[in-house]
Amino acid sequence: MHLSLESLLVLGIVGFYIYDSTYLYFYNEFIIKKGFKHSFKAQFISKKLNFLSKYLVIFEFFLPYQLVFKCSWRLNDFKNQVLSREDIENIQLITATLKPLQFVNIILFILILILLPIIFLLKLNYVILAITITTIYFLNLINIFYVISKRKKLKLSWSKVSQLALDTFLCPPFSLNLLRKISLNYAVKSEGTLLAKQILTKKGYQDFLNNILKDLKVLKSISNQESISKIEHKEQQLIASQDLSYKNE
Repeated sequence: MHLSLESLLVLGIVGFYIYDSTYLYFYNEFIIKKGFKHSFKAQFISKKLNFLSKYLVIFEFFLPYQLVFKCSWRLNDFKNQVLSREDIENIQLITATLKPLQFVNIILFILILILLPIIFLLKLNYVILAITITTIYFLNLINIFYVISKRKKLKLSWSKVSQLALDTFLCPPFSLNLLRKISLNYAVKSEGTLLAKQILTKKGYQDFLNNILKDLKVLKSISNQESISKIEHKEQQLIASQDLSYKNE
């Protein structure tokens, strides 16, 4: 079976976007994400696809505007597990700074993953194609200039900005993940469970704890005695934290 050039272009657009939305995470890593709503949410990685001690993560296909921050819970160095107030301030600053681009991202999503495939598959007028591509690059230009102007607030180096600009202009499907890449670029220093307790809602934190405890139970079943002691200590910490006050009610 031979596919037409138009069909191959559509497959390329979708394929590049999915490829760029794929990451490998460790067992103890999770994501704190933020969309348009005021509250943050935690998302755990699927433990089904394992590659070299890491697990395959594909971000939500239809929600590229979400900001995602990678965090991790830790078993070792209990005394050094700290919450950095700087992390909370920086995460809030980054989310507030990127909010205008979330709306632009939705427009780009419609243009790149909906309108462009329709134009190719229906073989519409080349003028429509030219207008669509011009609009995509114009919006991406706005995005990059905005990111440059807010570089310090977004905690980006010039080399990272250059990399983002190349991704954006050389492969438009990659531009859909611009906001994810910016938020993922921020290195969270805080221990993940302590950070989650501060920025998640009460219900969100309870769901988060339930997921962590399930993961710890599985981990305990395949660990040696020394590791089991650390896991049980972590379980006790998390269970005790349920009785403490929350920042968000």
